[in-house]
Amino acid sequence: MKENSVAKRYASGLVKAIQNDTEYREIKNELNQFLSLLKSSDQFKAGMETFLLSKRQKKEVLDDIRDKAKLRDKSYQFLLTIVDENRLTFLESILQLVEDLWFEKSGIERIKVFSVIPLTPTLEARLQKKLETAFDKRIVLEKEIDPSLIAGIKIQRGLIYYDFSIEGNLKKLKEALMAEHVSGQISAAGEY
Repeated sequence: MKENSVAKRYASGLVKAIQNDTEYREIKNELNQFLSLLKSSDQFKAGMETFLLSKRQKKEVLDDIRDKAKLRDKSYQFLLTIVDENRLTFLESILQLVEDLWFEKSGIERIKVFSVIPLTPTLEARLQKKLETAFDKRIVLEKEIDPSLIAGIKIQRGLIYYDFSIEGNLKKLKEALMAEHVSGQISAAGEY
């Protein structure tokens, strides 16, 4: 629980500092690249996350990374802050929360799309446009392959699923036929 509240505090501060979508994408990309670098070497990770290196040495490492990777000032300052405050172990959690908080701040909704094969770029663009029109907000599609589908797609918006698959349509047809059959039996029973 403590980890989540600490991560949320840092994520919230970073999101407040970001001005627009372009800056958000660039900072997120730079911080994810740093996280990948951190994960790529156990020695580097141990040195940066623990007290094996002094604060001065950690700053020198960050300065070197900033210069070589040409980090934006906000990315560098953020990394410097979490390293200085010994919170680098929270970086992955922070980055996960940053996306959620940025979407919330920007009025963007995340919708999950399940399909049996990857959507073509054209189909994805059309689907996104139709969903943005239907829900009157910007949409980010999260695509997932679902081999259990025969054809069509399923869409998840929060806890609600919209089923546009063949299987879903067959279930709806079955339910309609069963309802009609039951309705017919009730009507026939009423005639006696």
